[in-house]
Amino acid sequence: TDTKLPAVGEKITSEDGSATYQVTEVGENGGTVIYEAPTDKNATTVVIPATVTINNITYKVTAISDTAFAGNKKITSVTIGDNVTEFSAKTFKGCTNLKIVDVGNGVTSIPANAFKNFKNLTTVKMGTEVKTVGKNAFSGCKKLKTVTVGKSVAKIGAKSFYGCSKIKTLTIKSTKLTTKKVGSKAFGKTPNSMTVKIPKKKWSAYKSMLIKCGVNKKAKLKKS
Repeated sequence: TDTKLPAVGEKITSEDGSATYQVTEVGENGGTVIYEAPTDKNATTVVIPATVTINNITYKVTAISDTAFAGNKKITSVTIGDNVTEFSAKTFKGCTNLKIVDVGNGVTSIPANAFKNFKNLTTVKMGTEVKTVGKNAFSGCKKLKTVTVGKSVAKIGAKSFYGCSKIKTLTIKSTKLTTKKVGSKAFGKTPNSMTVKIPKKKWSAYKSMLIKCGVNKKAKLKKS
């Protein structure tokens, strides 16, 4: 049977009814879509899949709409699938109860101000392809406890983790950072009780760089 292909720009709903998508490309062998929004306005945990199959066509989910979660006070946890390459600073604007963000392995940058002053955010996991963390991306996240800077990160903007006063563990997997590529006060006002895990081969270079960028001299630095 011939399945009528949806038009580019058409809104479609996933077969399990959990979310709406906008078609950006389509053919007999598949296509791409933007994640538009969860259909359940009361959903607290949202998983943006890597792919979604609707009417026997498998689409890659490559982006998240700017308005997908704007002002959503219910959502507490979001997992971003591995085919999503970007989201904007507006995508999670006003999601004040968001606690956990798991950024998939396709996303290449965390936008400036994306999670600024998210007072309930506790955990951030960055995917393997994130290269840039924008300025103020997590500044003022006063409950943020666990941060993992992925292995591809080459640039961290000014004040990106400024005022994250409850961080317990900061794990840096990247070996690509230099003093020029980490903005001023990136880690300013972080706690002196924080444990920072640094790649062994970057031990001495990173030690001085991190202190220059605001990590407290009393923080516990460990080789990983």
